[in-house]
Amino acid sequence: MADPSIAWRILLIAELDHRLDPVTAREALARLYAEQRWEGVGTVETDDDPGLLRARLGELRGPVVACGLAGSSLIVSAHHSAADGLGLLALLAALTGSPASSAARGVGQRADASGFVGAITRRLVEVVAVPPARVAAEGGDPSAAHDVYAQTTIGATPATADLVYASARGISAHNAAADRRTRHVAVAIGVARPDDGTGIADRSALLRLRNVERLDRDDIADLLRTAPTQHPVQDGSGGALLRLGLRVLGPRLGSTLLVSHLGAVSAPGARDLAFYPVTAGGTGLSLGASTLRNQTTITLRARGQSWSRDGLERLLETIARELR
Repeated sequence: MADPSIAWRILLIAELDHRLDPVTAREALARLYAEQRWEGVGTVETDDDPGLLRARLGELRGPVVACGLAGSSLIVSAHHSAADGLGLLALLAALTGSPASSAARGVGQRADASGFVGAITRRLVEVVAVPPARVAAEGGDPSAAHDVYAQTTIGATPATADLVYASARGISAHNAAADRRTRHVAVAIGVARPDDGTGIADRSALLRLRNVERLDRDDIADLLRTAPTQHPVQDGSGGALLRLGLRVLGPRLGSTLLVSHLGAVSAPGARDLAFYPVTAGGTGLSLGASTLRNQTTITLRARGQSWSRDGLERLLETIARELR
């Protein structure tokens, strides 16, 4: 069963060359719902503050797809069961009437390592024997029920291997500054399956690398080319004993970090794109990236119970320094 404590929304924020009219957005969203045969109706929200709008749409429960308008900013919010990162680009194109696509190749039909029972058994053993490294959180509010967000743009075009390598080094440096040792960094990587032509959907898969702090950039690149995909541990199948283990140890099952890169994006109607994956897993820390016109916007998203915006921005800057 997917973790009910989070909203499972993925977000794409586009800074458009021209403002999108709310009426036009509502009409486009209504057409999308009809074409995709989604239940219910979409929501178009407006606000003068794009940060507040992002926060609301990131916690939205209900419509599978919604969008927000704040000046020239368009925020696309989708439940992850309805779309993946590439699906967000398709939604952006449909809402704006301007093409948006990625050169990302994905993993084709690469085989899974195993089914649910094998995946969850390995992860439960890992939690007991070699638990994934935790990131020293900064400035969270224990009563917070929202995510916090940070983003920065660099004048470079890193590949996914670069992002994973920089993240492991940045996390180690961040933890060292907090007098915490970093061992067994586990990074989950969101990747794409081929489009089967059936419309917008979640065709994502996960790779998972362990002990990343011991790997160099070429090691990581090799593993990304060969590692089997992983069955998500949030699946509700499996026996009663495994489900009990999932409930008891669930907060520790997550990887140290989730990384998802939209790749080199072509979007003529946008001057900037920021992609925010979900904050699933025990750590609830995710890094997103998208490259547009030889610049890459990198984001971090985390749970407000553990992180303040300032603390998350400092961690992001530590990671970004490894990429500049």
